[in-house]
Amino acid sequence: MHIGDMGIEEPMWIYLSFMRRAQREHWFIEHPIGVREITGLTLTTPVPLRSNASRKIVDSGILAARKGSASLLEIEFDGNRRKKQMDFRPHLPFIFQL
Repeated sequence: MHIGDMGIEEPMWIYLSFMRRAQREHWFIEHPIGVREITGLTLTTPVPLRSNASRKIVDSGILAARKGSASLLEIEFDGNRRKKQMDFRPHLPFIFQL
């Protein structure tokens, strides 16, 4: 396990080198709402992502980042095929796109 070096204003990035997709799929249990896969992550943040870990994650296409007035994480499941959205604000800064 590796924890990326970053300031406190950025998300904490943890890399689990021992986890492979085939292992995770073997442990897969069908989710009650039927989602199977995270297909997109977009982070809105008032503070620019400057750490090496953040840049690698954005450059690799795992995460899209944009500047905004408040922190928000949008998680897309299964390519947003249902065109449904669950907004957890104001309690949590999350939006699920189903």
